[in-house]
Amino acid sequence: MKIRALSIADKPAWLALRRRLHPALSDQQHARDWNRIMEERDRRATLLCVDEQGASLGMIEVSRRAEAHELGAGPVAYVDALHLEPAQAREATARRLAEAAASWAQARGCRVLAADTSLDNQWQQKLLLELGFEEFARKVVYRRALAVPTPVSPVASTSPGSQPLAQVHAGGVEESVGQDHGPGWWPGPARAVIIVLGILSFYFTSIFSGSLFFGFVLPVLDLLFLIYLLMLFVSMKYRHKTGAGERQLELPQVFNDSE
Repeated sequence: MKIRALSIADKPAWLALRRRLHPALSDQQHARDWNRIMEERDRRATLLCVDEQGASLGMIEVSRRAEAHELGAGPVAYVDALHLEPAQAREATARRLAEAAASWAQARGCRVLAADTSLDNQWQQKLLLELGFEEFARKVVYRRALAVPTPVSPVASTSPGSQPLAQVHAGGVEESVGQDHGPGWWPGPARAVIIVLGILSFYFTSIFSGSLFFGFVLPVLDLLFLIYLLMLFVSMKYRHKTGAGERQLELPQVFNDSE
């Protein structure tokens, strides 16, 4: 019986042991673990136990952790996996592997070698006690299944045939495109001033018709005023037909929970 560190030539034997140790893992996951073991040899090791014919009897995976406050100060070595092949010398194989793991940990400044197992694995608990480990703590892991949350859709107008008033996002409120932002072409006071000036332009056109300057400028202003009245009339008719009306857009207030 001999203990040796894992080498590249041992990959087929390691993979066979790993498949029996973790049957639920895929070959891709085993391949990633192999690459990690090869790349992190300074803080991770896999030790094999073979017989005189070179057949694998078991293996132990151990890693060095910078600190584990619940186990004591300083770096700690941890047994990540222990696998023993069915044989008559399983306890002897486990003892040799544990001693080799302890020597590896001591050489890297670790003062503690830790391992864990499930509460219902009575055989492995008994084996760890026989290998010189002492029970340090027990814990029970609980879990609670949660329903998958339903995605929240943007806030929109619920009136049939109407366009959304606003879309509420995480960062604030975004007004929808195409909303009415005013009562016609220009605001009421400016519109009233234009109408008054247009009427005055018509009045002074007849008075200054003989003037060289005003006789040319005032008719141009009269024409522009008539065009404005026509466009204002068409705009009001369209707004009345579509039912838009002259309303003020009220955006919902959004609160940020992080504030």
